[in-house]
Amino acid sequence: AGLRPILIHHRVDFMAYTFDQLINWISLWSFKSAGKSSMPLVIRSIIGKGWGQGPQHSQSLESIFAHIPGLKVVAPSSAKDAKGLLISSVKDDMPVIFFEHRWLHNINGNVPKKLYSIPIGKAKIIQKGKDLTIVSFSEALIQVLRLKKILKKTGISAEIIDLRSLRPIDKKCILKSVKKNKKVVGGGQ
Repeated sequence: AGLRPILIHHRVDFMAYTFDQLINWISLWSFKSAGKSSMPLVIRSIIGKGWGQGPQHSQSLESIFAHIPGLKVVAPSSAKDAKGLLISSVKDDMPVIFFEHRWLHNINGNVPKKLYSIPIGKAKIIQKGKDLTIVSFSEALIQVLRLKKILKKTGISAEIIDLRSLRPIDKKCILKSVKKNKKVVGGGQ
């Protein structure tokens, strides 16, 4: 009907009930129609432990969705990136799973009032470095940023990359940094 629906799952755990629809239908819609039809859908979901959640409501399942062809997977680490990536997600003709870590909802940041978008699949280098590459995303990036002072004290110059998107993943950015630094550490949820 030309609409671009946004579905919200307050807990990612319940998305397991939708695997058939996501994996066998929504993600493959464009392929099954030989590219003649698209599925512009955004599914926002909260991930991560905290807020008194039990084990059934504190999972981080983003890696599962990042392995499903036909889905795009986004996991911002700041309010500014969340707005820009959400706008890009709504404009995208492919289905996008938009993961929000619950602890990021408590972090303040400057967000421009104007309409802007951030390309899905484009990582951001948070800090340049020459000794080590650290690749992270979402709330785990906040933890990595807390290590900056420790690394500086030890004399380690770390390049910190915020993936922002898990599918497509910005391999070019990662490989360029790893080629330069020869060492890489990943920091996920």
